[in-house]
Amino acid sequence: MTSLTPTQSPHLLLRSIDADYSYAVNCAYPNSLRLLTRAQANILAAMDGRSTVAVLGERLAIPSNVLEEFASLLAQTEIIRFDGQFSKPEKPTNPQSLNFWIHTTNRCNLACSYCYISTLNTTEGMPDATRQQLQEKVVETAIKRKLKHIKFRLAGGEPLTQFKAWKTFIPQIRQRLAEIGCRFDVSFITNLTILTDEIITFCQQQGISFGISLDGLETYHDASRPFKQGTGSFKRIDQNLKILLAHQIPVTVNTVVSNQNLKGLPDLTRYLIDLDVPFRYSIVKGESLDAELLEKGLLESYTIMEEAIQTGWQFSRRHQFCDLKPQELGFHTCASGFSGGAIYVDGTLNYCHVHFGDEAQSSHSIFDPELDLVDMIEQGSHVENNRSADCKACRYSAVCTSGCPVYRVNGKDPQCSLYHKIIPLLYDIQARERLKTLRDFRIL
Repeated sequence: MTSLTPTQSPHLLLRSIDADYSYAVNCAYPNSLRLLTRAQANILAAMDGRSTVAVLGERLAIPSNVLEEFASLLAQTEIIRFDGQFSKPEKPTNPQSLNFWIHTTNRCNLACSYCYISTLNTTEGMPDATRQQLQEKVVETAIKRKLKHIKFRLAGGEPLTQFKAWKTFIPQIRQRLAEIGCRFDVSFITNLTILTDEIITFCQQQGISFGISLDGLETYHDASRPFKQGTGSFKRIDQNLKILLAHQIPVTVNTVVSNQNLKGLPDLTRYLIDLDVPFRYSIVKGESLDAELLEKGLLESYTIMEEAIQTGWQFSRRHQFCDLKPQELGFHTCASGFSGGAIYVDGTLNYCHVHFGDEAQSSHSIFDPELDLVDMIEQGSHVENNRSADCKACRYSAVCTSGCPVYRVNGKDPQCSLYHKIIPLLYDIQARERLKTLRDFRIL
């Protein structure tokens, strides 16, 4: 190995986190973050792609066997390579699982300021015949494609207004898929203003999770997500969220960050950390934002998260920013166009749920006897490859994947400049979290 030349990944991020430790991560290789001592960081920095292991050993006064062992360790996750042939996330040939956003109803009891569903409140819920056809098409596709996993996100409108119908559907499809060796998972994407003992018991029995919307505390949430009558919805959601957590039902909170709630983001962060619930901050689509205020609110919130790590809060398991995937990475922002899509109340399958009601977007129907669901996905609209040249060459291309393809501007996410500040910060906090864990176990 002494004659080999180690080359740093072009997607390498090497940063110090305190006086003694740094970290290295290949931003195009999953789960590659590695803590380094100051001496190890200096060795990695010296790997210039021209010097062999032998030359580096002489220059740094390090025995060859020690340097070889360290280089081999870095090569395991492609922080370096000896041949320069770095891998990157690639689109698999065939999906092994499918993930669908199901538009259960157009009816909703809230009047959210930024709702994008153009057909909201125009029709009722999904008809029984459509739901039955959906079950048949899913089972047919799972058998034909030998799928191992199907996931539904039941959304709307407000899906819990349709609970009775889906209470019958879920056990049926789960049983049918289990008989062919296919796992079925389901979650409600809900505003959580509706919750009953019946819903709680059923969700516990069926292992159903919740994705809920919460845009801030009190007035901040109420300003953007009031009931139709104009009254606020926060107090009810706060109560119902705590009920779900008390019953150990998995919950993830999504916050749409806009000018209306930016100032309340730090207080919301403390609230969610205290509840120890996973949460995601997403930037509002189609609205201009105060860039300075956005950055200030986010940095203050991340400072709160970093402080919470010191008391045992798990940042890497509890927080996500937009569609960024700093650990798992990806070839595409979501499942749309490859292993998933959005199914409307009438059974049409769209590329994305934001296309519901848009007749200009091509779509297929689950009532089509000639196509299975994978065929429909493959033959539907495709916009995911619209990525700018600088995005493709970017160090963080596998972390942000150019953002949601539906909302890209000139082939990139409108928040590109913000991501370049936030992504290193996410890695910094993950590294500090790992350092604390190791110190707690007295490994360091």
